[in-house]
Amino acid sequence: MASRRVGLFSHAVLVLPFVVVLAAGSPGGEPARATTATKAAVSPVKEPPSLAKGIGAYKAGNLDEAIAAFEQAVQEEPRHAFSHQYLARAYYEKKRYADAVKIAKETAALDPKSARNFRTLGLALMATGDLKAAVEAFSKSADVEPKNYWTQNDLGYALFQLGRNDEAVKALERAVQADGSKAMTWNTLGVARLRSGNRAGAVEAFKKALQLDPGYAKAKAGLAAAESQPAPKPR
Repeated sequence: MASRRVGLFSHAVLVLPFVVVLAAGSPGGEPARATTATKAAVSPVKEPPSLAKGIGAYKAGNLDEAIAAFEQAVQEEPRHAFSHQYLARAYYEKKRYADAVKIAKETAALDPKSARNFRTLGLALMATGDLKAAVEAFSKSADVEPKNYWTQNDLGYALFQLGRNDEAVKALERAVQADGSKAMTWNTLGVARLRSGNRAGAVEAFKKALQLDPGYAKAKAGLAAAESQPAPKPR
């Protein structure tokens, strides 16, 4: 997982490998990977021959080969949602953000209940600078998986970037409820709370970030900024 740090806050950038194997779960609070039954329910069409080749290349870290195979898979079976989903993800990781947006939108038409695809769409839109559309995509992901850490984290970050601090606080609070082990999310929550006027809540969040990562310089700076502000006077 990579992280982007801007000012006092950090943003976890989702790097999610798509691996079609049975698993109890996956790192970062991600849901279990798709089973054969799930795939059949989402894509009741024949699996394209090139999909397996693309997945193998993706797992090996060869994005160019994976993209070529996924593009071929989409041509072989244009209605196969998972081929589109893998292609959108590969485009995103290759930093072909406009292509990722296009394919993720096509995936959404084929599978409007894929929270993972909406997260990919949101991340690609955010990378292009379209934060409002990214919020919409992350919100659709949250509608499907409201307790998913990554969805709420990325939604909170996008809202924060738009200056919608109160909404960002709510999303980030849902994120730490889903997974409270990420110092960067507590730090971002601290900044959002501080900007919303919740000094005490900001101090609490920054201290939690430092409990998880005592050397976190940005959380230290955030805590110092919060503690330097005068406490609100009682009414």
